[in-house]
Amino acid sequence: MMEKSIPIIELLKEEKGPILIASHENPDADTLGSALALYLFLKKKGKEVYVGCKDRVPHFLDFLPGAEEVIRLPVDKVFSLAVVVDASGFYRLGAEVKTFKRARIDHHVGGDFYGIWDYIDPDAPSTTALIYRLLCEWDRTAIDEDIAENLYAGLATDTGFFKYSNTTAETFELAKELVELGAKPNRTYVMFAERESINKMRLISKVLDTITLHEDGLVAGISIFDRFFAETGCEYSDSEGLVNYPRSIEGVEVAYAIIEKPDEQVWKVSLRSKGKVDVAKIAESLGGGGHKYASGCKIRANSYEEAMHKLLSAIREGLEREGLIKEAVSQTA
Repeated sequence: MMEKSIPIIELLKEEKGPILIASHENPDADTLGSALALYLFLKKKGKEVYVGCKDRVPHFLDFLPGAEEVIRLPVDKVFSLAVVVDASGFYRLGAEVKTFKRARIDHHVGGDFYGIWDYIDPDAPSTTALIYRLLCEWDRTAIDEDIAENLYAGLATDTGFFKYSNTTAETFELAKELVELGAKPNRTYVMFAERESINKMRLISKVLDTITLHEDGLVAGISIFDRFFAETGCEYSDSEGLVNYPRSIEGVEVAYAIIEKPDEQVWKVSLRSKGKVDVAKIAESLGGGGHKYASGCKIRANSYEEAMHKLLSAIREGLEREGLIKEAVSQTA
């Protein structure tokens, strides 16, 4: 059901100065698809608008319409309005933004809030779903093939190409409408998932050797050390999605990928759940956040062992909250 009023529409309509639409660092298809869709729409409306990201567009997203127009943050320009999409706050940009007004469009629980114009709905399957509602409310006739393709890419990938538990009848209806507007499902899947390099295959091989089980098989994870990127000729963005390998193991309820980031002096963690455990709470206990089924955080530690201890302790607490450890003990008794 379409919402009667989306306050950020009026904010965007009235803005006369330069606008920045910003994606979070290490972009995925939902943040970049959301940013590009809104950017292309606002350009059609005659706005002075820019789309930015701290990191360059990774290979697996370079097919998104408008990707070549993404500027690298930070920049010296001062914006009248900056909108961060698919992120819990501007801190997720990883770069400073100079702006007079801030707003956020997101489907994560919690996070920072900047005013009544923030558009947040944790029940939405993707942030692109919120952008689509916004654009339909403003002017559906302005949604062209390029905008639809960006919106579909975020929806498809954030639902695991319609496999995850956030896939509902409404999700399929939205996908249908975007296809009718010009999105191409097969092309999106091929461009996103079937263009891997031989270097990426070598990285996957190294990563799979690190798979470890914990808590009687309820937890599985991979470790991605910085040297793996140098040894395979890969980049950090090539680690995107690798957490799904341990997630696919039978019996696993929580999967993790812990990635060494010496440039930031942190270990970056991606967490996935099959449904019984809220990994957003686990991530929040470690200073991060996200969704119930997909979350992340950064752990500061002096060693890999220390980082793993912090991570596994937080995961164990998450299992205890759901009574899963007691259940596992009784099954093995």
